[in-house]
Amino acid sequence: MEDVLMGAGWVAATVRAKAMARRRMGAGAARRLASSAGLPDALRLLDGTAYARAAVPGTTLPEAEQLVTAAELWQLRVLSGWMPGSAGGLARALAGRYELANIEAHARGLADGRRRTYLELGSLATSWPRIAVTTSADGLRRALAASPWGDPGDSMAENLHDVLVLRWLRMVVAEAPQTIGWASGAAVLLAAKQLLTATGGHAVGRAATPLIGDGWLRARSVAALRPAVPVAGRWVLEGVGSPAELWRAEAGLAGRIEADGFRLLRQGTPGMDPVLGAVAVLAVDGWRVRAALGDASYGAGPGEVLDVLA
Repeated sequence: MEDVLMGAGWVAATVRAKAMARRRMGAGAARRLASSAGLPDALRLLDGTAYARAAVPGTTLPEAEQLVTAAELWQLRVLSGWMPGSAGGLARALAGRYELANIEAHARGLADGRRRTYLELGSLATSWPRIAVTTSADGLRRALAASPWGDPGDSMAENLHDVLVLRWLRMVVAEAPQTIGWASGAAVLLAAKQLLTATGGHAVGRAATPLIGDGWLRARSVAALRPAVPVAGRWVLEGVGSPAELWRAEAGLAGRIEADGFRLLRQGTPGMDPVLGAVAVLAVDGWRVRAALGDASYGAGPGEVLDVLA
């Protein structure tokens, strides 16, 4: 009976996931956003979409970006409600990227004393309720160390983002091993960033080791980095030779994740794969919409990021 219920849960989740993926804006609509005369015009185009909350007149670019991210998270929360109970760990792992954003915002708030707006994680929170009540950088570090996120290390301010991303990738792979290609590519891209910008630290190296080993720590150039990382993630370095080219690699990674997401969505058998595909496609759609809103706000038309993601 338990297997029947779990199977029925994946059927319901798969149907819901495919329906949600069909509501994405897509590349063409994003280019129309980017081609708007300005941010107010672009925001009006969001009315009636999954990102409609950002369409309120007077919304600033940072507010719109936050609202687009919140819409992504809301879709994941809705989708998690259709998933079988056994998939709770997967849902929380996928939501980790939004908890990560909250942690970073909280760290900035502790540093500058400014109040921040946080994403509503609900039941998908991993450790956020305990982290949110910390009132100092030391308290935040202790709370992280006592959570699945782990201690970010001595140079927390400089490396917090990269360490948290790498640990989030490990959470996702632990729940969905089929995402190892995405996680390896993202980890290799972070390794390239550390190498090219000379901002690496021991905490980043330790966080990356479970995903891509430690051979990359001895590399002194991108050419030397390629053979030092797993084949599963090496492809992300194509065309990367300087810090200025990292953004293109990041956009290429997003494009690869989206393409794989569509492939997973097309699978006929209900289960984890099409649900993962929908989450991937919707996450990249949000990323594309934020890029388009940025282009519209500067009045420059569709930028190179949207060209890479076309």
